[in-house]
Amino acid sequence: MTTDSPDFFRTLGASARIWAGGGQHEVGQDWWLALSGELNVNCNLACCRSANSSVLIEHCLQPVLDLGQPGIIMLAGAGLATAQTLVRAGWVTVGALPLMYLKEPPPRRQEIQKVRLLPTEDLPAAREIVAASCGSDRSTAEAVFPDTAGGRSDGGFWGLSEGGRVIASVTIALEDGLAVVWSMGTRPEYQGRGYGRRVLEGALWECFDRGATGSVLPSSAAGEKLYRSLGYVVVDTLQLWSQPH
Repeated sequence: MTTDSPDFFRTLGASARIWAGGGQHEVGQDWWLALSGELNVNCNLACCRSANSSVLIEHCLQPVLDLGQPGIIMLAGAGLATAQTLVRAGWVTVGALPLMYLKEPPPRRQEIQKVRLLPTEDLPAAREIVAASCGSDRSTAEAVFPDTAGGRSDGGFWGLSEGGRVIASVTIALEDGLAVVWSMGTRPEYQGRGYGRRVLEGALWECFDRGATGSVLPSSAAGEKLYRSLGYVVVDTLQLWSQPH
């Protein structure tokens, strides 16, 4: 990575403001925290790319322990060298996520014209979709995506509607000139029909039209094939650690 290249690690951490709700959100040079305080493990994240174990302990491990809720610590780059610190603390690896980058928007299609940035009144429908896709309950979704997430110029919920009903939604934060994709979902009865792809394509085009110079996202294993088909490439890997409960 050159000095002119985006710092995807920092951008990802800074963009987590969109879902951290009223919890703790901090971004350092080689670490970041996004702790919503909710029970869902996916809503309390810390990430470290420093090879210094004291950085991991002070800025990631101890804040998550102090929170007293399930959480995930992600190690990246040089931070992988601190894995034994987590092992000694009783943490175990629970998987890995590819961090993916898109330089150019996908081909524009007519169908994506139905995708729009959702206003506050449509947030309940979007939260319902995101909660189902992320395994959260409604109260957690309301906490991590408050009403202030609606209709923001720096990101929010994008939705695809049919018959006046939001059927697919994607959450994107605009950070450092990049569109950071955090969650995406489709109502169960509409899954398997390409609505997820359409809502993401449409939202990305809107973001590029608003000045975004690229997009970044932490991909699930299930979503990687879709993202690659849109032009995303893997630029890093985030190793996930959590405490057994």
